[in-house]
Amino acid sequence: MRLLVLLAFTVTPVAIAFAQNPLASRVLVVYVDGDPDSQSVATHYVAARGIPPSNLCPVSLPNPGATALNGTDYDLYLKRPVQSCLQAVGSENILYIVLAYVRPYAVNPGSGLNNYALDSYLADIWDQYARRAFDPAPSKEHPYYADSQSQGNVFLPFQSLAQFRALQPQPLVYSVWRLDGASPIAAMSLVDNALAAESAGGPISNDAAAPPNACLDLEIDPINSPDSGYRAADWDLQRAADFLNWTGRFQMVSDANGEVFGTAPAPLCPNTALYAGWYNYGRYNDVFSWDVGAIGWDVDSAALADPRAGDWWGSNALQHGITVTSGPMNEPYLEGIARPGGTIRNLLEGANVGDAFLRNTRWLKWMILNVGDPLYTPFAGKVAPFDTGLPSNSLSLAPRQLIGGQKQIEAVLTVASPAPPEGLIINLSSENDALAMPQSVTIGSGETRVTFAISTAVVTSSLDVRVTASSPSFQVTNTASLYPMLAAVSLTPNSVRAGGAVSGTVVLNDAAPPDGVTVQVVSDSPGVAAVDSDLFIPGGRRRRNFTVRTSGPLTEPATINLTAYYAGAQATATLTVTP
Repeated sequence: MRLLVLLAFTVTPVAIAFAQNPLASRVLVVYVDGDPDSQSVATHYVAARGIPPSNLCPVSLPNPGATALNGTDYDLYLKRPVQSCLQAVGSENILYIVLAYVRPYAVNPGSGLNNYALDSYLADIWDQYARRAFDPAPSKEHPYYADSQSQGNVFLPFQSLAQFRALQPQPLVYSVWRLDGASPIAAMSLVDNALAAESAGGPISNDAAAPPNACLDLEIDPINSPDSGYRAADWDLQRAADFLNWTGRFQMVSDANGEVFGTAPAPLCPNTALYAGWYNYGRYNDVFSWDVGAIGWDVDSAALADPRAGDWWGSNALQHGITVTSGPMNEPYLEGIARPGGTIRNLLEGANVGDAFLRNTRWLKWMILNVGDPLYTPFAGKVAPFDTGLPSNSLSLAPRQLIGGQKQIEAVLTVASPAPPEGLIINLSSENDALAMPQSVTIGSGETRVTFAISTAVVTSSLDVRVTASSPSFQVTNTASLYPMLAAVSLTPNSVRAGGAVSGTVVLNDAAPPDGVTVQVVSDSPGVAAVDSDLFIPGGRRRRNFTVRTSGPLTEPATINLTAYYAGAQATATLTVTP
């Protein structure tokens, strides 16, 4: 108790020096009872931000030094106590949950699954987004996520988490952050640096004679690439670079040669205010000099495998002075990492980091950790031209990923300026006959948008098709990704002794239509491995199990191919049958 009182006095000047954030009462601060390091960080944060003491939430952990909790311990020692704290202060009132130097950062739900981010589980602490663990990846986006189409330049207007919650209180999810790093002092500095940068109107340049740098590290220039697969990250990074460049506030350091910053021929990134880039797996090139209040994250696997130590990019960035970072603590999918384009745009629009990162991170109950103060609002006054509604040319496709031949795409073309009295003719084209659309559309006098339909053809393998809308004054492109209905066939196990049986599964890329589909499965050696040929998958279902029966005798192992066919697409699994 003496420690807590003493620390409260030492941080009082910070709390007085800066205006209290109006969202301070909407933060729940979780700390480990009996852990002086965790308590000191919690006390510092509460005093600095003016968070009500009633919003402090003590928890007891079976092993505070452990990096992961199993599912049972997570429920008993963290989930239920935090739920009680939320109910005490009003679960709907809280927007942000902050873990004050709390060591476990992973949870293992059991059933042979990987470790997932404990913080990401707390974000859905009431299990309203999902009641089960996801494997191999979440099947849906969380409700606050704002999907963007970077290549098409389609970004939803920013809406704060508080505004969103007022309109859609359910499912109840939170933006979860941790104050962490190599030491408790380092964790406290995240708060102090955020406050200092807020007071200055943004990150404070290390070089008073030069503007701060915004550093974007692309793998390639995506201009001639579809917005799909790994190139989706490059398109996000390209848009982030565009937005920062439009402000005229930052010195841009952008690289697209495939090497990471600090590895020739890529440049260094001194005086760094903002960074996003890839791919620094298991390494950190010490080529950044982080401004006070700097925000940055790396698009790579396990960037925050341990927020306090190791070779990982995130932990080293924290040790070298970054104020906010985000990243996965395990092997993720690219889709689950915070998207740079939307995140940086929202920050320029005046968002705090708690809202900007959650709004642009697709999944919960997954791999992502966020480190820093969620209340940190680097550009509270907004940055021009993002201080007003920013008109721009864009091409939206809905849906952008779909089964070929199953439905049409609704395309919406929006232009920055109203069409002239005679209207504006826009030429349309695609790079593949799998998409069919008018040769042109006309935006009516004084209008800024037009909607048109795109028909899709059945495809036998995945296909990315770019759509371009152009006029003499502009061109905008977006990508439609078409998939066959048939996704895969698998066997469990994929080896069996002759006379035994194995289980097979046919998987679709989408739910079967109302009338269902019939998939044909063929063995190339039915005398050794036999299977019922026609498998009916009812409407609304995405998979169908089947049995493969083997026979003998065999004198040597046999390799059997079992191939599924539907609508011209095929998928094969291999079975080994042993004597």
